Amino acid sequence: MTTHKAPTVTVHETTEAEVPPLPDKEAIRAWLAREGRGETPLGANAGHYQHIVLNTRTGELSFHCSDYRRSDKEEGYYPGALFAPSHWQGVPEVMYWVIDSGVDERPFHDVAEGNAFAHEVAPLAQTLLDHLVPVPGTEDLDWSAVAASAGLDIGRACHRDRNAPEGRRPWLIEVSDAARVFPRIIQDHVATASNATLDNEAEHLVRMGLRRQGDFWPDLAAHYGIEDQDAHRFHAGLIGTRAYLYQHRLDQAAGRPLVPVEQWLDKHPTAVTTETTDTELEAFPETARAAAAAEGIVLLGVGRYTGHERRTALRQQVLDELAALGQARAEAEKTVKAARAGIYSRLYRAFAWEGSPETSDAELGRLAQMSRQAVNKLREPLDDAHATEEETARA
Repeated sequence: MTTHKAPTVTVHETTEAEVPPLPDKEAIRAWLAREGRGETPLGANAGHYQHIVLNTRTGELSFHCSDYRRSDKEEGYYPGALFAPSHWQGVPEVMYWVIDSGVDERPFHDVAEGNAFAHEVAPLAQTLLDHLVPVPGTEDLDWSAVAASAGLDIGRACHRDRNAPEGRRPWLIEVSDAARVFPRIIQDHVATASNATLDNEAEHLVRMGLRRQGDFWPDLAAHYGIEDQDAHRFHAGLIGTRAYLYQHRLDQAAGRPLVPVEQWLDKHPTAVTTETTDTELEAFPETARAAAAAEGIVLLGVGRYTGHERRTALRQQVLDELAALGQARAEAEKTVKAARAGIYSRLYRAFAWEGSPETSDAELGRLAQMSRQAVNKLREPLDDAHATEEETARA
């Protein structure tokens, strides 16, 4: 399993200048009267105003206050993402816990109290950072049971009753442990799945929970002796699924490079072309895997429709080029038509000139980028018409 070097937690002590006014009933009423608003901002209610904030990349921990005069819907009102280890997507760079202050049991903290509280939960924050798990091949981090439990204990400390920590939760099951006991929960296709497919599978594993689901999903709660009420907790279930699946795929590759099928096709443009037949497309997944294996690589994301998607994209590219060329041709023909009309009108004016200097058809053709014969052909009907007029006048 890949490890990472966790940053050391450092408490950034918030200053008075960084904290907006503490909300109180009189201040809120006065502010609402001035603003002409009738609804109390959500940020002024207990549980929304004060926070503990942790930067998981730098280790900075701080006390934070949102401004009750702002809307909680505004960007930046909350300092990062709310702590939630059940999120399969991973660990946010910046996350926060809501301090349940502003009530009789726990009045709003002033700056000194808030900074003191940040120091109080710093050891829990360090435990959280120390036990995060990297997602191989990415810059992302994922949860472990110990890290998530530390985060839950920070949440307990933020409660109005300042609840004591509980330590590692037995109802958070490391997916690596579950997979050793119940290997069927990890499907074979993940060994060569794309990142997007692994992410979907990571979410699926989290959502399956701890109780039996049909014939496929085992009763994890029963195996680990987890009480029913704990098995149905909001955060209960497998944890660290994304990191595990990425590592599992890496282990199955046994040192061979992992190459997404899109990249492989870019380097093998003849594998699928606009002329590839349907029969060839049906065989594409197997032929592509075999070709990649011969090159000593593991091809990721090869599916039944991969070749179809590639051929469709290539054919669409041809159609897009055709449309662009057709548009260019239409515009060019408009330009040619306008230029031709302009040339002819000026030639006809030149044909009607009398006196010197006379301009020959050869010279006119040179200027108009036409042959002498073409200019002469344009002049002939005019000469014929002029001759007819003269004969009529003599008669």
